[in-house]
Amino acid sequence: MAKGTLAERVAAGPYWQLVRPVMLENERPVHFAHLRCVQGAQDFSGTLFVTSHQVIWRTIDPRMPEGSAFELRFPDVTAVERPSRVAMFHAFRLVTEDGGRPVDVYFFPQHKTDVDRILCDQMYDAVQSTWARHDEPESASA
Repeated sequence: MAKGTLAERVAAGPYWQLVRPVMLENERPVHFAHLRCVQGAQDFSGTLFVTSHQVIWRTIDPRMPEGSAFELRFPDVTAVERPSRVAMFHAFRLVTEDGGRPVDVYFFPQHKTDVDRILCDQMYDAVQSTWARHDEPESASA
């Protein structure tokens, strides 16, 4: 039997190896899920990872063999929301800024199944709560 808690064993698994190179030494895994990422006209399947310091996206979509990836550090995220127009799809969005203009990235369940909807809801909860915890010390010191 493998040693460690379930969370420790999952964090040591093969998916987390995709993002270990961009994680800080003191950064810890929180959650990951296979989702669809929509930004502008682009729509790709992949894996969203949440760590104690950032959100990391890695594309695993055969329609995009060159892949795509991005990392959003929590100080750069201005909002984690579930707008009413996409809530019925169990989707959520992250908002950042680029040159003072907001940039939205939407995440949807990969498939229209109850399991995928629950996984997307759990990812929203993980991202939102981790971002909120990260944002608290800055708010308190302001």
